[in-house]
Order: sequence, then C-alpha cells, then structure tokens
Amino acid sequence: MKGSDLLKAGRTIRGFTQDEVAEIYGVSCKTYGSWERGRTAVSYDDLSAIFEQIFILPLDKVTEVISHAA
Repeated sequence: MKGSDLLKAGRTIRGFTQDEVAEIYGVSCKTYGSWERGRTAVSYDDLSAIFEQIFILPLDKVTEVISHAA
C-alpha cells in the first residue's frame, strides 16, 4: 500500500481539501500535493502524524479497508 493512496483515502473520508490538510499540518500545498500524487515519498512519521492528528483515523484500519477494496 502506497502512502499516496492512504493520504488520498484519509483526506477523502474526512472531506478535507489538499490545501486544508497542508495548512493544518504545516507543510506547503506543493509538498502535500507531491506526497498525495506519489511524486515524493511521504515518510511513515508524517503519514502516521497526519492520520492521528488531522484525519483522526487509525492508519491500520484504513490500510485494511483499502486492501480489501482493491
């Protein structure tokens, strides 16, 4: 499972725009967009923090749901 797929899924579930997530997390819109598009790899620490602090979703559960949906 790619970090970019997880970011997009979590953001979609919570109804945020990319710009909103970037602003809340404190990174540029360009950085977040690059992570979500898979142009730049998102670190596990950043991915976990975004899920915990912004999406308020358990990363392991989202990973499980996406795996079953594919």
